[in-house]
Amino acid sequence: MLFVLLSTLILPGGTQILQAFPPAENIDFNEKYKQLLQEAKSAPSPGTLKEVAFDAIDASQAAIKAGDYTAAVKIAALAVKIGKSSGNNHASTLANSLKQNSTILAREYRSVEKFHKNLQENPNDANAASLYGKFVALKLNNWKEGLFWLARGDDAEYRALAKQEIANSQDAGALLTVANGWYQLADKEKGLTKQELEMHAYDLYSQLWTHSIGASRTEINEKLSAMPLRYLNHMEEQDVLPGPWPFAKSGESGNGQGKFTVNQIEFPNGLGLHPPNNGFARVRFQLDGQYKTFVTGVALMDHTSEVRRSVTFTVFGDDRVLWKSPLIRVRGEAVFCNVSVRNINKLEIRTESPGQAYGANAVWLDPHVLK
Repeated sequence: MLFVLLSTLILPGGTQILQAFPPAENIDFNEKYKQLLQEAKSAPSPGTLKEVAFDAIDASQAAIKAGDYTAAVKIAALAVKIGKSSGNNHASTLANSLKQNSTILAREYRSVEKFHKNLQENPNDANAASLYGKFVALKLNNWKEGLFWLARGDDAEYRALAKQEIANSQDAGALLTVANGWYQLADKEKGLTKQELEMHAYDLYSQLWTHSIGASRTEINEKLSAMPLRYLNHMEEQDVLPGPWPFAKSGESGNGQGKFTVNQIEFPNGLGLHPPNNGFARVRFQLDGQYKTFVTGVALMDHTSEVRRSVTFTVFGDDRVLWKSPLIRVRGEAVFCNVSVRNINKLEIRTESPGQAYGANAVWLDPHVLK
């Protein structure tokens, strides 16, 4: 479950790009907490409460970016309460994940805070660079800055891989070697550290997957297949039956207008599958019995017009219904699915509208399978 949690946390807002020494944000987080609390108390409707919940989520993320993890936990806990009161499943789910993540960050930072301060006085402290670099890269998932410190650190394996990644960020062949290195290093680690290294290796493999062809694509496909998690976005789709818009990957809806959002949040591994009038759109993926669990969210993207008919989302495994969403008609609502796919060979996801599908801008929120 922790692996699911980590992957979910990374997805909704993308990777935070922080500075090695985060500048003080021009935000008084104690005052921001009081402001959000007052807005929640005076909110005239559940819709307004939902907006306050997402504002609280944004404020907690800003506190993380500023390095104030205690404030992040406090504000995230408030976001959980507001999200629950609003009745919005997306806000509630995201706030709960953020609270857990910020709690982990607050605890982990306490163990490296003195090394962070040492680096401010002496950037050449190799031991401090290694320990703080691991926090930034693995816990904050900020590999850009984390690699900077790891390359200066005294952990030889991390230092070598960090230097290789920095030097070869545009070289696909060399980057594949680096990804293999992080994945092999993960085998030597345990618990969350192992999972965090695997996720970074996955990120590198998936970047290469997007532009690979032929034998190279086959090799990378084998690497991705060995990972404990895989997004459908990084699998070969089969038997596509599109609706009025083409089937879309990489966080696009299919309307040709770029990335979609749900409650103003992008989903970089999201899929777009707009159903046709009086019918369904579908896409299939070959699992070959390798995975145990399928996880996704489903929603109508932002900027959706009024839907004249409700939309349903269905998950099939070997032509058998594994999960079906309730009817969804309003944008800003999200429903989450976590269903067993043990021994399933072929996975199908389907969206359907029983009548005119005007405004049925159906999207799948970073769907992935887990071993």
